[in-house]
Amino acid sequence: MRAKVVIENGESKIVLTPENGFETHILEECYSKKQAHNMSVIVDAEYSYGQYQKHKLEISIKEIRP
Repeated sequence: MRAKVVIENGESKIVLTPENGFETHILEECYSKKQAHNMSVIVDAEYSYGQYQKHKLEISIKEIRP
């Protein structure tokens, strides 16, 4: 998956673009069946010696099963 970060006028946007069939399938499933998936976004970094390090953006997509 290709990622692009755009920062303009005080707004930050992260754009994920699929590069193969598997990645496209995941995004299509989420788009067409939003009610059937839980999605969460976690932004994290380690704080050490007065600085943040090892920044991470994690997007979790989980199918809801009965």
